[in-house]
Amino acid sequence: MTRIGVLNVRGAMPHYEQLPFNVYVDKPGIIRKLDALILPPGTLVESQVLTRYDWIKREVWDFAENGGVIIGVCSGAQLLSRAVNLNVKGLPGYAEGLGILDITFEPLIVTGPVKVRITNETWITRDLLNTELHGWQAHTYGKANVETSNTWVVGVSLVSRYNYRNAKIEIPTLMVSRRYRVFGTMVHGLLGSGSPLTRNLFHEIGITDKGEIKNYYRVINTNGWKRKRDAHVNPRIITITSTMTGEGKTLITSALAYCLSRTGHYVGVAKLGGDIRDLHPGLYILGKPFKPWMSIRMRWGSRALGWFDWQRTLGKAVEIGLDTLLVEGVMGLLTGSSRRPKRGFSSTLDFIRQVNTDVVLIASAHYDGVEGALLRLRTNIDLLNKISKGPGVVVLNNAYHGIHEDRALRQFKTAINKLGISLFVVDSLMISSKPEELIDLEDYRDSAIKVSGNLCDAFINVLSK
Repeated sequence: MTRIGVLNVRGAMPHYEQLPFNVYVDKPGIIRKLDALILPPGTLVESQVLTRYDWIKREVWDFAENGGVIIGVCSGAQLLSRAVNLNVKGLPGYAEGLGILDITFEPLIVTGPVKVRITNETWITRDLLNTELHGWQAHTYGKANVETSNTWVVGVSLVSRYNYRNAKIEIPTLMVSRRYRVFGTMVHGLLGSGSPLTRNLFHEIGITDKGEIKNYYRVINTNGWKRKRDAHVNPRIITITSTMTGEGKTLITSALAYCLSRTGHYVGVAKLGGDIRDLHPGLYILGKPFKPWMSIRMRWGSRALGWFDWQRTLGKAVEIGLDTLLVEGVMGLLTGSSRRPKRGFSSTLDFIRQVNTDVVLIASAHYDGVEGALLRLRTNIDLLNKISKGPGVVVLNNAYHGIHEDRALRQFKTAINKLGISLFVVDSLMISSKPEELIDLEDYRDSAIKVSGNLCDAFINVLSK
C-alpha cells in the first residue's frame, strides 16, 4: 500500500483538519520509506523541531531531492521556508526553516474563512487555473515573501480582515517549488476528502481508486467529533471570562479541557469572536480537529466577528452529544458591552446573560498585584450576580505570596464562599508561550496540566450542583 506519512512530533497537530495519511512519522528512518510526506499545522517552527530532532532536516531534504512529494500546511509550510520572523512587536527574530521553499515569513495575523484563487497551474493545481477554493487561515506569521524564482506562487487568498482590523488584501498563500515536488499552503481545509487539490496529490503518487483514497482519511475520521450514543439532551455550557484581556483565559480553558476529558467528560471548546488561535491549545490537548461551529459570532456594529450564531454552535454540540462545552470569552468581561446590536450580542457579559451559561471568572495579579486583582474580581462578581448567573469558580492567576497578600486572599475566599463561589489560586508559572504570539503547544500543554489538578476537583464539585 502507498505510504503517506504525517510528521507527529512536538507541536504538530495532525488531527487539526482533514489530512490524508496512514503513517505517523515520529522517529528517524520512516520518511525514506514513504511515497509522500505531510508537514501538518501546529507550532513546528516555534517548537524548534529542527533543533530538537536533528534527523528531520536531513531526512526531509533527502526525501525532496530523491523526488518525494511533500505537502506543508500552515506551520508545515513555514517549516519548509527559509525563515520565519517570530517577533510580532517589530524587531526581527528569525527562526530558521528547512529552506526547501525560497520564502521568508513575516508577521501578519489572519484568522477566519478565506477564498483562495488559483493563479498558476502546476502538478498540485492541475486543471484548477482561475478557480476558487474555500478554507480558513489561523496564523500570526502569514506574510509570505518569495525570495527567488525557484518558488512559484500558485494561489492567493482574498482576505477581508487582518491584524485585527477590517480591510481587504490579497496575499500569496499557495506556493510550490520549481525544483522539487513540494507544495506549501497557509490555508487550512484544502486537503480534505473530495478536494481537487487532494485529487491532484493522489494522482501525483499514482492513486486513482476512490475506495482506496478513503483509507487515507480513516485516522482523522476516527479521531473526529463523533456522536456519543448516550448523549445528553443539552451540554453544560461554561464561559471562561476575565476582568481584562491577557489574564489567562486560554490557559484555564485548556486546563479544564484536559482535566474534564481525563475524568470521562466529552468536552468541546469554542471561542467568542473570530480569533480561533485561542482554540489551538485545547484542540492540541484533546487531539481533535477544528470545526467552524467553534467560532461563535459576535455583532460589532455592521460587522460580525466569528462564524456561527450561538444557537447553531449549541445545536452542533447537542448533535455530537457533548457533555460540556467550554466557551472562551473575548478580551475582558465588559469589552464591547456598550454596543447594542439589534440582534445577537457584542460582549462576553451579554453572551453569558443571553445564554445563561455557567461562569469561570479570572483575574491576574500580574498587572496590579494581588490587591488590584481581588478588587477587580469583587466588582465583576457583583455585576454578574446582579444581571446574570454569578461565577461558580473564581481564579486568581499569576499569584504571589506574602503575609499581607495571603491575609487578603483568606478574607476574599471567606467572602465569596458565602456566595457559593469556589476560589482557585494559580501561582506564577514559568511559561513563555502566548496563543496570540509565540507559542510552543507542548510547553503550553504542560502548563495547563500543572494547573488542572486542584482546579479540576473544584470544578467537578461545581458541575455536580
